[in-house]
Amino acid sequence: MPSVAYFRRQADICFRLALIASDEEVSNRLIIMAQEYTDRAEKLNEDNELDQTGSAQTGSFMSHRVAKFSP
Repeated sequence: MPSVAYFRRQADICFRLALIASDEEVSNRLIIMAQEYTDRAEKLNEDNELDQTGSAQTGSFMSHRVAKFSP
């Protein structure tokens, strides 16, 4: 699965190409693509943060339970 950095690089490339495109239709499409890549990066970043938060909470919960029930 592509990383957040990958999607951000793709968005940057699309924005740069949009700036130099001589055809307005092409430029507009590249801007749309850049926004889509940016949205995907943000979504993936949010998902990664939720996964890390969930893992930290589960780990804390599990270590608490193990400590509580260990002889």
